[in-house]
Amino acid sequence: MIFFNKKKNKLRKIYNKIVQQSKNSFFLISKESPRVELTLEFFQLNLIIIIWYMKNNNVQDKYIMYLVKQFISDLENLFIELGGSETSLRKKIRPIVENFYGRLYSYSSTFDLLEKDKKSLSFNKIIKNNFKYKVKSKLLDIYIKNNIFFFGKLKINDFWDMNFDFLNVKK
Repeated sequence: MIFFNKKKNKLRKIYNKIVQQSKNSFFLISKESPRVELTLEFFQLNLIIIIWYMKNNNVQDKYIMYLVKQFISDLENLFIELGGSETSLRKKIRPIVENFYGRLYSYSSTFDLLEKDKKSLSFNKIIKNNFKYKVKSKLLDIYIKNNIFFFGKLKINDFWDMNFDFLNVKK
């Protein structure tokens, strides 16, 4: 149990790092002014990249689920902070969570193809189908590829020690 608590603290720090770097990075690919929804979509992308990395490196499911539960908890808190009522919380959050799991599945499969084949796979179709808001598709495509290749090579100890940053794209 003590071991899980140590990992839990590291996971909390990793989660916070994902949040902070998502806030800082999404401006690179956004055509819109900052919006909670767009920041949330970009955060989901980065969280999916981390979960994909964890699964590919055989990190225990309980650690992966901890990050997912933290995400859902933050969604619920955000909804309430934005004035939503607790009675409609589940109804409003459920579609976002279902969308997240759908993206997790489809993105992870595509990330696997990209990492294995190292081909010039394009994410433009995925981006157009999954991002409700206007984004700079080419920059986001490069962002995704750079990070998949980076995390594909990241050693697990470096991950747990938080020796990683999402790679940004130069404009």
